[in-house]
Amino acid sequence: MAEQLLSMRCRHPSHDHLPPITLRRPSDDMVVSGAGAAGRIVVVGVGGATCSGKTTLAKHLLHILNPSSDSGSDGAASSGSNRAHGILDAFILHQDDFAPPEATLPVNEQFGVTDWDHPPTAIDYERMRSTIEHIKTTGSFPPGFSSHDHLNAQPDCPISEQVSTTWRDKFGSLSTNHGVRIMLVDGFLLYYDAAVRSTMDVKIFLRTPRAVLKQRRDERFGYATAEGTVWKDPEGYFDNIVWPAYELAHRGVFGRHDVENGKAVKPDPDAKPVAGGPVEGLCVLDVAPAQQADSAASTFSREMTQLVDETCAAIWTFLTASQP
Repeated sequence: MAEQLLSMRCRHPSHDHLPPITLRRPSDDMVVSGAGAAGRIVVVGVGGATCSGKTTLAKHLLHILNPSSDSGSDGAASSGSNRAHGILDAFILHQDDFAPPEATLPVNEQFGVTDWDHPPTAIDYERMRSTIEHIKTTGSFPPGFSSHDHLNAQPDCPISEQVSTTWRDKFGSLSTNHGVRIMLVDGFLLYYDAAVRSTMDVKIFLRTPRAVLKQRRDERFGYATAEGTVWKDPEGYFDNIVWPAYELAHRGVFGRHDVENGKAVKPDPDAKPVAGGPVEGLCVLDVAPAQQADSAASTFSREMTQLVDETCAAIWTFLTASQP
């Protein structure tokens, strides 16, 4: 049972239950022409520690949010006209694509290893911020942008078809004046930089116990880099580098600096936002392994199903509350 709880019942080599994701390049037609307008872009952040399920969650959301000709729960095909003034499309931006070249990263002197996780240097935050702003302004990725996420193996983590269909139907019924496009942004340091987090409209944070994260990280094959190589953790990397960096990046986000149990701190409206500081409007979703008692016959992850359900609810609340 313990192994089932820690692994979220997700089988790592397979991609069967997640739709194939192809990041569209600037050369593709990313500006949707609906009702004479491209539609405003709503940015949904999905943050959390390494191996917390961020990218898996984001890709389930992509499947639910994107318009499709698939039949709804009532058997009727989704109509393009129904979506014309609703959600026009959804796409993902991965924070990992903004990691600096490996050769420029610092070496941890105490342990003698390349440090991919030190919050101030792990991400090119300015390039990430400018990319998000470029997409929000133009509706397309900047020239020359590319992603290496497709090189990473994606866990096979199916969710309840009932929950997926219910939300697809609900988002399909959404009506707005000019339509909206959903940009999902996932990352392990997503809310560290004040300028980057200020671009987010909906801020989701997956908080998972350290022991669960460590086991998932140990089971992971490695991480694809922009140079086309695969980074594999040296022995002790999680305990010596990953977890201390996670605590450093998020200690200011939670009360008593308790990243595992503290409540999210509300920012002081009169204080200047700082790196690693409190995050306005942060929605913390706590993963509780003790509640993940799926039976051996279960065909989906209850944990991921719940994360999808709660995140969809947060997105729906924002979209319906922010309509002009």
